[in-house]
Amino acid sequence: MSKKKILEDVKEYVEKEFPKKRFIAGKTIIPASGASISPDDISSVVESALQGWFTDFKFCEKFRQEISKVTGKKYVVLTNSGSSASLLAITACLEKYNTGDCVVTTAVGFPTTVAPIIQNNVTPIFIDTFPHTIAPDIGQFIKVVDNSCRHICGSVFAHNLGFPFSESDFNIYLQRDDKFFIVDVCDALGSEFYNTEVGFYADAITLSFFPAHHITTGEGGAVCTNDEELFTLLQSYSSWGRDCYCKPGQSNTCGKRFEHEFKNMPRGYDHKYTFSRFGYNLKMTEMQAALGLSQIKRLPEFVKARRFNYDRLVIGFPKKASEYFDLIEVPEWSNPSPFGFPMVRKSGSPFQLPEFIRHLELHKISTRRLFGGNLTRQPMFEHFGKVGQDLSGSDKLMNDLVWIGCHPGIDDEMIDYMLEIIESFFIERGL
Repeated sequence: MSKKKILEDVKEYVEKEFPKKRFIAGKTIIPASGASISPDDISSVVESALQGWFTDFKFCEKFRQEISKVTGKKYVVLTNSGSSASLLAITACLEKYNTGDCVVTTAVGFPTTVAPIIQNNVTPIFIDTFPHTIAPDIGQFIKVVDNSCRHICGSVFAHNLGFPFSESDFNIYLQRDDKFFIVDVCDALGSEFYNTEVGFYADAITLSFFPAHHITTGEGGAVCTNDEELFTLLQSYSSWGRDCYCKPGQSNTCGKRFEHEFKNMPRGYDHKYTFSRFGYNLKMTEMQAALGLSQIKRLPEFVKARRFNYDRLVIGFPKKASEYFDLIEVPEWSNPSPFGFPMVRKSGSPFQLPEFIRHLELHKISTRRLFGGNLTRQPMFEHFGKVGQDLSGSDKLMNDLVWIGCHPGIDDEMIDYMLEIIESFFIERGL
């Protein structure tokens, strides 16, 4: 049997065994996030398996090329998760920009964006997040940089839930003082600000391809940069800390494999087994890349669907709900690729947010909080220092923000139902 016939049979099997399920209001769960998997996606994974090579090879290389096109970054390091991407980006940047002992970030976000700062024995300085835009507080940032400049190595900020912040406003101060700028794009692939892709000003951007995100590789992530020196460090840290930059299966790329000299080592020791830093094995597999390569071809349609679904929810948001919830403000220069549809409960509302969440969940509408909320209040920080900044906005988002899905798996019928259930919450309470 030919490979072509096998792949045709795979697509036929998937179409038959995994048909689209009919939505039944009140019975079918509407997920807050989730991957949209096609027969082509599964066929691509099978095709990679048929080549009999499972570590970094042809599919990884093609996937890197496509990510480079989408992000506008020349160099791409594929990883086994978005969390690993954060670890690599922060560790590599700290080696290159070894100028201080602190990194500025926000208290609101995902814990593995912050954890690598602490794991590298550097102190995070937390600034607040504006509840109305879920963007980092630029005023607090400027104050911190001006007051603690000599202690700061750089900054790490995320485009929360796909809503861009103005990177240029932060980059001015970081570039002025030669500090690194990492932008977490895990929630925001396809988002734009001032008609350019998010991460434009970053020394490095991080991506996650977890099933919840805009495209998926099952598990996986990437770090992207235009900085060749930083790229070399990223490669080393992701490949056991090797001094060699050969890809798996390659040998003697530098042409001097047995000619290098290192202090305390035998002259001409195999460069493939020379380690110059404490690294990890965080690489992506061929099958993961095969899924990602198929998925990234559909990124434009995914982004279009997210924007369409988000706009429908905004336009149809019940008038009564608007009395008690704020939606995220989107500046004219911002073009989000929304990860979800966030709603922020107004202070003084005659109900608590958990009541609203229970109502949605009871009616099969899955909800999510803004990840870890104010991370400084999480158990992980119980014995970790003190926070000097006013984080009232972060507390507001932790207490009062909830989001529901707007991903490509949601259709018009589901959106109509979600809006109906949102409105019913207020009707049932006589509000």
